[in-house]
Amino acid sequence: MKKLKPISISLNFDSINESLGFPAKFKDPSYFKGFDRVIDVINKYNIKISIFVIGKDLKNKEIFSRVRDWSNDGHEIGNHSWSHLHNLGSLNAIKTNEEILKTHEIIYKCTKKEPKGFISPSWNISKEIITKLIDLNYTYDHSIFPSYGLFLTYIKDAFNHIGSKRFFRIIDRKDWLHHFLLSTEPFFVNKYLKKNITREDNKILIMPLPTKSKFHIPLWYTIGFVFGWKFFFKSLKKFLNNNKYFYLLFHPADFTSNQDISFKYKNYLQRFNVPINEKINILNKVFKIISESERKCIKMNELANYYKKKL
Repeated sequence: MKKLKPISISLNFDSINESLGFPAKFKDPSYFKGFDRVIDVINKYNIKISIFVIGKDLKNKEIFSRVRDWSNDGHEIGNHSWSHLHNLGSLNAIKTNEEILKTHEIIYKCTKKEPKGFISPSWNISKEIITKLIDLNYTYDHSIFPSYGLFLTYIKDAFNHIGSKRFFRIIDRKDWLHHFLLSTEPFFVNKYLKKNITREDNKILIMPLPTKSKFHIPLWYTIGFVFGWKFFFKSLKKFLNNNKYFYLLFHPADFTSNQDISFKYKNYLQRFNVPINEKINILNKVFKIISESERKCIKMNELANYYKKKL
């Protein structure tokens, strides 16, 4: 019988707090009753996931304590930058280093564990980001969107933020070639984002967003809200059944909604209008499909170590 390859779940914690511009005295429900919905589902299947937090959120004592609890429960806590700047890959080395290092330090203070995984906001990557991750001894990064579908994602994201301060950061992108020229399977790069490296090079494992090919849209949770859940469930089953490299990426907007916050706040994400009950039903179905595939679900750092041994 063919041995099934493990898979992972990556939660990029683009918090409601961040999407609203970090308003004063705002208690972000995504960290509390929002994530409790996820816990209720993943505990049914004894799954541990990888959670990539925005460092600035952890300045809140309640959130700091909550993230520490997740770590103590066995979930991986990863780095998603300090302030979630959509143009992180276009910033200079000083600002880039600050965004990564400040989050690295507060995660260690919170969990007593150095983070080993990173993902950049909007998959916006650069040599400066990779250099800092290697300097900090990170095991892996998953900021590569290896598909020409990045153009569509870019346009959709910009459209969702028209009227927001984030709009101009979203359109400030300089990393197109990295996504289109690099591999769709896990691979090592050096500080120069070069794939063909020697054994002596300092390096980091890149884990691209899973896709069938560069001419297909990669599969992550948001696709269901865009193209419909019938398409998403069918695609998810195909990815799971083909026994190839795979992880599923999702965000807090996938399990929270406008029902969770006061009407005085405006969220720019369209899927935030989907009712909570509908999102909970979808969440249950997604993890049921994952469980029925019989592919072992492990944390992203474990998945990275699995592929490191094969390269």
